[in-house]
Amino acid sequence: MTNQTTMTNNSQPLSGFPANFLKIFAALTMLIDHAAVTLVYTKLAKFPDYLSLVFSIETTEEQLQAIPADYISLYSAYTVMRLVGRIAFPIFAFLLFEGFMHTSDYKRYLLRVGICALVAEIPFNLIVTNAPALYNWDNTSVSLFFPQYQNTVFTLFLGLLMLCGMKRVEATDDITPKAALKQWLGQLLCILAACVIAVVARLDYSYIGIIFLAVLYFFRTNKKMQILFGCIIFLSTNIAALLAFVPIAMYNGHIIRSKKFKYFFYIFYPAHLLVLYLISLVM
Repeated sequence: MTNQTTMTNNSQPLSGFPANFLKIFAALTMLIDHAAVTLVYTKLAKFPDYLSLVFSIETTEEQLQAIPADYISLYSAYTVMRLVGRIAFPIFAFLLFEGFMHTSDYKRYLLRVGICALVAEIPFNLIVTNAPALYNWDNTSVSLFFPQYQNTVFTLFLGLLMLCGMKRVEATDDITPKAALKQWLGQLLCILAACVIAVVARLDYSYIGIIFLAVLYFFRTNKKMQILFGCIIFLSTNIAALLAFVPIAMYNGHIIRSKKFKYFFYIFYPAHLLVLYLISLVM
């Protein structure tokens, strides 16, 4: 019997974290984030008057002081959990890029990510439509279909498609200035097209996620530049996301290939969304 777990190279293990550690860490922060959106929000929503106050930017200090301390504590826990959740996406995007750089079959990689996005969309819709106050939506009914907002894996799928396009444009032996300009324009077109689709389709993280993946590709031989520009990009969304670049900086380049672990994220993402939603129904 052969060993199912191998490393991408035969060098001695380096200090730092392998890809699978980053994947588990990102999954944990994502779970904390989604637990806040479902379980903690469910408790907050039992008091709609207080709920509207804590999520409104127009609430006065006097109104906040009238809210019970226990409710404020619960809302504080919700806020901290959401901040922890900002760590997840940059790590998952980075791991997607690493997978892209090491895969031998782009079509199968796209297929796996695409299927995961489709399967996860229904539980994702159940969660986000059950918490309209979080997104300033007028709808109050839970829905299986919600075209106004698509899950994060669709963003990763679109970004992966863009990376495939950028690499295809780059695949040429012609090194003349004209060919270089044509290549640059082609890659820029791939990025712009993906950004427009992300905005129009209302994908989670929108064009920010797409630009981050493009930056990872452009600076694929310089990790320090990847981290620097990644921090600049996510600084415009939420400063807590910058914490994601600590484990990314400690990534040692080792991808341990295990048949048991290969589909971890593809199963975990839709499954944990569905389980959290079902738990929220009985709270």
